[in-house]
Amino acid sequence: MSNTFSSNSFFLKSNGKYVIAMVVCALVISFIDSQLPLGVSIGETYAILVLIGHMAKDNRLVAVGAIVGTVLTLEGLYISEEGVALWIVWTNRLLSIFIIWVVAIFAFAQIRVLEEQKESEKIIRAYELLQQETSYSKVLKEIAILSNSSDPVEEALKQSMQKICEFTGWPVAHIYITHTGEDLLNSSKLWVLDDWDLFKEFKEATESMDFRPGVGLPGRVLLSKKVETIKDLSKDSNFPRARIALKSGLKSGFAFPVLIGRRIIAVMEFYSKELLVKNTKLTDFTETLGFLLGRPFERDHAGLRKEEYENHLRRLYTRMKAVRDVEDSEGDSQRSADNIHDKLR
Repeated sequence: MSNTFSSNSFFLKSNGKYVIAMVVCALVISFIDSQLPLGVSIGETYAILVLIGHMAKDNRLVAVGAIVGTVLTLEGLYISEEGVALWIVWTNRLLSIFIIWVVAIFAFAQIRVLEEQKESEKIIRAYELLQQETSYSKVLKEIAILSNSSDPVEEALKQSMQKICEFTGWPVAHIYITHTGEDLLNSSKLWVLDDWDLFKEFKEATESMDFRPGVGLPGRVLLSKKVETIKDLSKDSNFPRARIALKSGLKSGFAFPVLIGRRIIAVMEFYSKELLVKNTKLTDFTETLGFLLGRPFERDHAGLRKEEYENHLRRLYTRMKAVRDVEDSEGDSQRSADNIHDKLR
């Protein structure tokens, strides 16, 4: 019972203006019909009620309009003045009812087509979203493979930037490296450009600049430790390379941090010739990339630590061998140990 009441309330609320329009039209047409002789029927004008239901794109309103129009057309038999033969009266009234229901049938058919079209659009949109999700997953998988490969870190990063540019259609990609022990970003001189001549000046200007937290696009990332976007480079006062970027045809910038744990090890920046719009999926995607691309750096650092450890072991082994050689030549005594110590110092 409560569900039925709620459904009716929603129906009236969503179609209130159409219901009011139908009531007003029905009263006006009914009044005019009552002033005419029985032989002069304007019952076909009740098809307006059906058309109002069609405007609302609601089958229920179409049915209500047809039924109300039929009832009021028949009612005219009792409220209109007599004047002609009864068969003429009935012919006119039945013809009006026929017109009302023909219009209703066409309205039902049209609404059905619209609903099918709407459903088709939903399916197409769902398919596009699925394709987009698949594309994101594919790029993530490819970059994950690159990040965990044995390729040099520079090669892994450059190939990753290339894949991101191909996926997004962005013409410019570059990466900054954090300065050891400082909050400072230096150009890595690693680039992906779709036109090296066009972006030559922008490349040279970028490589001549270092960025501290909060300064420029990469500095914002260094400060916030999250994805940053400049939707319109021409309207951003905190972008030192704006003049050169605009001269090269660049309009928007996008950057994200490359992380090892919570530490920013690099910042990857991209630029577009189109104005970027907010894209939550892209933001989530690049946040994940930030952790994936930290792997080559982590592996590189781990390799350096391993090499240092191996060098230390080699030195220790050499010292131990020297001790054994001296022991063999001088014998095992306290005096011999003192001599060995003095020789190895």
